[in-house]
Amino acid sequence: MPQHNQIALIEELNTELAVIDSKKLAKISQRMVEIDRANLSFGKKNTQTTSQLMTLTMMCDAPYRRLRQVLAQIERKRTALEDLAFDLRKKNLRLKKYREKAANDELSAIKADELEHGLHRSKMYVEGALKELAVFQDTYDEIKAAHNIPDDWDEMDFEKEEISNHIRMAFRNGVRNMITHGTINAGTLEYLEQFGIHPMTAKKLISDYLAEVEAMVNDGKYPTVNSLYEFLDRSAEIFQDAHKAVMARIGIKDLLKDEWAFMEMRDVA
Repeated sequence: MPQHNQIALIEELNTELAVIDSKKLAKISQRMVEIDRANLSFGKKNTQTTSQLMTLTMMCDAPYRRLRQVLAQIERKRTALEDLAFDLRKKNLRLKKYREKAANDELSAIKADELEHGLHRSKMYVEGALKELAVFQDTYDEIKAAHNIPDDWDEMDFEKEEISNHIRMAFRNGVRNMITHGTINAGTLEYLEQFGIHPMTAKKLISDYLAEVEAMVNDGKYPTVNSLYEFLDRSAEIFQDAHKAVMARIGIKDLLKDEWAFMEMRDVA
C-alpha cells in the first residue's frame, strides 16, 4: 500500500477526539514516514548479536552441538516462513475476490483495502524473518569452517563429540556452583558421576583452579574467559575415558551403535 494511503488511514481516526485535533493528527501521521523507514532496520525479533550469542545458547564446547542449535533455529524460521507463505496466498485470493465485488459492494471495498494494508505491513516482518534465517545460515557455515567440519558430517560425528562436551559442561557447572555456593550441588555431582568422574576429584580440581584464578586477580592480573576454556579442555582430556567404568557397571558394551545412526557414505581415499 502506498505511503500516502497508510497516512490517510491514521487521519481517518479524527472523529472529534478530546485532545487530538486534525492538525495534531496530521503531525503524527506525517512522522510515521520516518518511523516506517527506521523500522526497516529491525523488523525481526532479535539483533544479530543476540541471535548468535544468546538465542543460540552456545554455552557448550562442542561444535556439532552448536551446529544442531543453529539448525534448530533455521528450521523454526523456515517453518514460520512456510506457514506465512500459505497464509499470504490465501489472503491474496481473498483480496482478489473482494476487489471483484468492490465495484458494487462498499463493504467489500473496505475489506479489500484492509487486506491489502495488512499484506503491505507484513512485508517488513517477512523480510526480518528472512534476514534472521540468512544470519543463521552464515553462522552455520562459519562454525563448520572454524572447526574443519566436512559438508557431509553425520550423526556419528555428532555422537563421537558428546563425551568431551558433557565433561566440559559438568566441570563448567561445578565452577559455577563453587563460585555461587562454595560447593558442588547434587545435580552437578550426579552429572559428574554419570561420566565416571569421582565427585571429590572434580571438587579438588575445581577448587585448585579457582584458587589459582583468585590469586591472579588479587595480584592485579585478570584472566580472560580463555582461562576457563583451557581448564575445561584439560578436564575433558583427563577424563575422556572415565565413562567406560560407568558403561561396565551398567553392562553396556558399545556406546555408539552405528547401525541405528544416520551416516553418510563417504569415499575413502
